[in-house]
Amino acid sequence: MCMVIIKRILQSLRWSLLLLLACASLAQAGVIKLEPARDSYLVHKVVDVMEDPGGQLNFADVSKDASNIAFREYHTGVFSFGFTDSAYWFRFEVDNPSTDVRNMMLVLRTAWLDDISVYTPEGEGSYRGIQLGDSLPFVQRLHPNPQFLVDLQVQPGKQTYYLRIRSTQALLSPIELWDAQAFYDNDRLLLGYFGMFYGVVLVMLLYNAFIWGSTRDRSYLYYCLYLAAFFIMNFSYNGFSFQYLWPELPRWANLTYTSWVFLYQLMAIIFAMVFLETAKRLPRMHRVLCLFLYAMVAAWLFTLIFADPVLHNATGVYFVFLYSPLTAIAGFLAWRAGFPAARFFVVASMGNLVGAFITAMTVSGFMPYSFVTFHAVEFGILLDVILLSLALADRIKFLRLQNEATEKRIIEHQLESHALLHQAKDDLERIVSERTAELCKARDEAERLSRIDALTGAYNRRYFNEVATLEFAKVRRHHQPLSMISFDIDLFKLINDNYGHAAGDEVIRAAASVSRNAVREIDFVARIGGEEFAILLPGSTAEQAAATAERLRELVIAEEIHYQGKKLAFTASFGVAQLKDSDPSFEALLQRADEMMYRAKNMGRNRVAA
Repeated sequence: MCMVIIKRILQSLRWSLLLLLACASLAQAGVIKLEPARDSYLVHKVVDVMEDPGGQLNFADVSKDASNIAFREYHTGVFSFGFTDSAYWFRFEVDNPSTDVRNMMLVLRTAWLDDISVYTPEGEGSYRGIQLGDSLPFVQRLHPNPQFLVDLQVQPGKQTYYLRIRSTQALLSPIELWDAQAFYDNDRLLLGYFGMFYGVVLVMLLYNAFIWGSTRDRSYLYYCLYLAAFFIMNFSYNGFSFQYLWPELPRWANLTYTSWVFLYQLMAIIFAMVFLETAKRLPRMHRVLCLFLYAMVAAWLFTLIFADPVLHNATGVYFVFLYSPLTAIAGFLAWRAGFPAARFFVVASMGNLVGAFITAMTVSGFMPYSFVTFHAVEFGILLDVILLSLALADRIKFLRLQNEATEKRIIEHQLESHALLHQAKDDLERIVSERTAELCKARDEAERLSRIDALTGAYNRRYFNEVATLEFAKVRRHHQPLSMISFDIDLFKLINDNYGHAAGDEVIRAAASVSRNAVREIDFVARIGGEEFAILLPGSTAEQAAATAERLRELVIAEEIHYQGKKLAFTASFGVAQLKDSDPSFEALLQRADEMMYRAKNMGRNRVAA
């Protein structure tokens, strides 16, 4: 009963804060207008939001009459609804002012959301529903990523999208819209950050485990357990445990999120009691910490067994507001009582306290979401790791100085080794990073050049075969149309004979340039022979491909080349073919397109045959 009352009080405070921020904000909700040079958009800055307390509404209820649905603008910047039993509906509009389809990616950054439904328009008022969430096995995700990703083919004009999110964890849901390639470039940077962060934590864990094995000092053992508990908690909340450790166990992943939070706090308090020797130095504070431990374990087990999942998950986060200041107070009292090593512990605890407090405030919905506020606990733990390592070393130094002077030299040697290890690690990371960047750059450039035709800048025959093979497999799997245009410059030999091979090269380059500018972004243009080109058109029927070929033929006629003071004009013959169910591979499609092209030449050139 007490936990329910506390939960309701905190929810009331959170909604009061949201109301004040909404009144103070000058932002206005609106559509997301796609811009050619822009890669990403913050969707949660413009969405309309509707709470569904019972979670009973379906998409038909929400979309049948938008004017009567209780959506409201949500532009407070505090994009968290805390811990709630409600489902939330989001609505936003994307305006694509260009005439081309934009390949975008909808990104939900939070890895622990249980149930996500995304509704994308398919034309004529119909919508397609996509189901996501960590209540499903990881293999069912559209992309192998701890975040939730949805591909969007944004048609020209304005399109309205809907999302429904429900979660027993904190309903924290920053939503972004990215250009697909730009997202993957950004995601590599994010993975680099996590790799660095987890690398530091694991290095420190192994380093201190080695020291514990050598000294058998209990402080190092509990510090290692504390780091291990933080690692598994953070690894889980960022979605990596579900991805790599138990991808087929969504129920286990959901059940253990909060258990890792409790375990982390439990190990942090036990480590503080052992390090500060509270039983000997601070007996009253030791009793307070023991009572808090018993209360936390009781709350953990009680809410896990008897309470609903939302209350259980909220309890684990709300305990952070108590444990962080409690450990800092214990460190301060030990420092004041004459324990020198406690000074490092106090500073480290303050860094960890502030980081954990900011992250808990963000998850609970009391602070605006940002990368810094959400990951503040990680920044705090990095400071905590460094300072607590110093604190542990200082503690050993203090205790052994009480016995004999020679132990001072041992401690100094350990500190020096610690500094050298950090320096060596930093130098190694820098060298590896520099060499990796150079190799990646050289590899990417070599790979790009191997795909490009040197004369025209279009793709070459080898890369065309690779792409065509992949497209053939994809359309076979998804039962989509695939067409091909094959065209050849008419009377090209006469151009070479009359004006020279340099003029012929100019004609080939012009044909390639006209072709790339005349087709869609998803179409694939390649030079597959001397003056012969092929265009792959995914999703296009033979009739659509023939229309594209006719438009390209007219553009070729209109193209004039100025060469050595002369105007050169040229024409081309086009063949069009569509993939058949009986085709064993894309080569059969290319062969029919070539046959149609030669048919166009035999019919008098400068025409399209399909």
